[in-house]
Amino acid sequence: MGMYGSSVVTVTIDDSPGGTPRIITPYVNTISGLAIENLTQQTNPFGTASEAHTPTGMDRVPDIVLSGFFDDAASVGSYTVLKPVAGDKAPSSVGRVLVILAATGATFTITVHLVKFEVLNKNGALTEYACTLRQKSSGVWS
Repeated sequence: MGMYGSSVVTVTIDDSPGGTPRIITPYVNTISGLAIENLTQQTNPFGTASEAHTPTGMDRVPDIVLSGFFDDAASVGSYTVLKPVAGDKAPSSVGRVLVILAATGATFTITVHLVKFEVLNKNGALTEYACTLRQKSSGVWS
């Protein structure tokens, strides 16, 4: 059994829908939780004193938020890779592939849509960004 720190994390995402995978690890300071949630439906009938739930056979991945320092470096900077492009809004978007190596032998892969990119300006501090990614397909741990 091993423990792992942030030094083993690697973040790769396509620079546009169906684009080129880019390693953006140096530009990411926080990653929200990586979860696969099994969906259930409340199924308790009238007259019961507690809830009961039944699996629906579906799952989802909650939105993933990446954040860090804003950088417009050519090809690999956080803004260059994560800024919205026309293809992100197209109904036919194939999405962007996100791959996060969380620890040795624990890689999370999912195709996502970029749904929000924020520039966070702070007085007396470095400019930061936050982007929200929403699942297009199932997430997979490998």
